[in-house]
Amino acid sequence: MKSKKPVMLISGVNLTEGGPLSIMVDAVKIFVQHYLQQYRLVLLVHNKSLFPALHSNPAVEIVEYAYPKKSWLLKLWFEYIHCRFIAKKIKPDVWFSIHDVTPSVQAKIRVVYCHNPAPFYKLTRKEIWNEKTLFFFHFFYSFIYRINIRKNDFVIVQQQWMREEFMKRYKVANVVVAYPDIRLPEIAHAMHPQTPQGVFRFCYPALPRSFKNFEVILKASDFLYQSNKRFEVVLTIDGTENNYSAALLEKYRHLGCIKFIGRQTRENTMKLYTESDCLIFPSKMETWGLPITEAKFYSQPMLVADERYAHETVGKYDKVCFFETGNHQQLAGLMEQAITGNLQYHQTTYTQPARPFARSWNELFGIILADYDDAKSKDETKVA
Repeated sequence: MKSKKPVMLISGVNLTEGGPLSIMVDAVKIFVQHYLQQYRLVLLVHNKSLFPALHSNPAVEIVEYAYPKKSWLLKLWFEYIHCRFIAKKIKPDVWFSIHDVTPSVQAKIRVVYCHNPAPFYKLTRKEIWNEKTLFFFHFFYSFIYRINIRKNDFVIVQQQWMREEFMKRYKVANVVVAYPDIRLPEIAHAMHPQTPQGVFRFCYPALPRSFKNFEVILKASDFLYQSNKRFEVVLTIDGTENNYSAALLEKYRHLGCIKFIGRQTRENTMKLYTESDCLIFPSKMETWGLPITEAKFYSQPMLVADERYAHETVGKYDKVCFFETGNHQQLAGLMEQAITGNLQYHQTTYTQPARPFARSWNELFGIILADYDDAKSKDETKVA
């Protein structure tokens, strides 16, 4: 006989790697630790192997659906057709879609986690031409977010600026700001640069995407290298990843100060912070900006894009300077000041987002399940 416990269903069939998968893994881990005695957990995943620690747990049901990953049409079929039948079979009390899409389902409480900022990013003509995927995401997610979004009891975003955008664009009021619950490896906080004597090392760990804005670092380095050769910049690309990175390598490989080291493991990225003197983070668009949080963990100086997401991620920190994302001469000036030890840090302030607000998965689940407790005595069910 199946458990009479209320059912929490978490859907993430399209998550297979990187940050989005880590979000789901962390969420499931916290739910299992704190709420599994009161609830039965059902996971809809791409592959069971992504959650090896749960295979022997009888209170967790893991169901594989690999086909939605094969194409966007199949993904839409799964979310808007197939999920309706899954919900009728499982009868979840809480349906938590953790990957941007609000499916057509019945549940007492419906939740969607939106972590793609592409609809709110203003594309340049060059980016439209060079990176068709970003152009597609910009319009696709603008459309996908809109479908069923008002049928959610909670819309979850990572920052206050995204809450404001969702409220303005989609006319939803029930938006929760939930900061990512980031757990960093245990590595010594103190920095121990391993560069040649007298050489100042900057780093920028990021994947090669046009909005990551590698160009401003490369232009600033080219400009600065003409008068100062006592620095190097480590970039985690090597030109093999895509056309964008290949074009960057071809144009700037002559610069002796640039080290193209390719994609790194999480452990090697943490080591890179301890072996560097300063983080540069020029990205034009982020949901959060994980390297900023990581650099803060290591008390590292930072030169950061003057963007809304960056100010919120930096929070209150005494080792940061902001620069305009398109101004390579301004960045070069800040780099020169960092090298010579004359960097004048900018004053920062922090305002905590208004409620509903969560600093961890535990707090977020507390908000969601408190609402379920209020609603469970009612007989009516939200209809897709």
